[in-house]
Amino acid sequence: MSPIVAGRFDSVASAEEVARTLFARGFSVWDVSIMSVRPPDEDQAGSNAEGDADERAANVMLAACVGNGLSSVAVDVLRDAGASHLERAQGCWECGQWTDFDPNVHGEPVRDGEGEYWPRPLARESVAEQSTGNEDPGSELEHFVNQKRVEHD
Repeated sequence: MSPIVAGRFDSVASAEEVARTLFARGFSVWDVSIMSVRPPDEDQAGSNAEGDADERAANVMLAACVGNGLSSVAVDVLRDAGASHLERAQGCWECGQWTDFDPNVHGEPVRDGEGEYWPRPLARESVAEQSTGNEDPGSELEHFVNQKRVEHD
C-alpha cells in the first residue's frame, strides 16, 4: 500500500495546472494521477439532464502518491490551489495510477495547518550554538531542513 494525498477540483484544466506545479516541486509523472469521479449523491438521487455537466465538472480528482517523502509538498500545493475534500489515503499505486480507488470510500481528511514543510520557528533552530566562522551556512541549513522534512513526514 502506498500513501496518497488527493483533492477535488472544478475542472480537468485546474487539476492539470496543479499537476504541473507538483512536477516542478519534485514529483514525477508516475506520482500524479487525474481522474473524473461521480459524486456520491448522483448514485442515490439519479441524474438530471440539467445538472449533470456541472456535477461532473466539480468532481475531478487529483491524487498524488507521496511515498517519495513529499507528502507536505502535495498537501501545500493542493491546498494553495483550492482543492476541496483534501484527504490522505492508503492505496495500491501502480504505473502512475491509483488502481484500487473507490469513489465511495473516503480517506482521512487533511487537518487545517497540516502539510507545512517544517515546524516553526525555523530560523532560531537552524542557527548553530557556537560558530567557528568556517561553516558553510547553505549546507548546514539544507541538512537541517531535510532532517526536519523527514521528521515531519
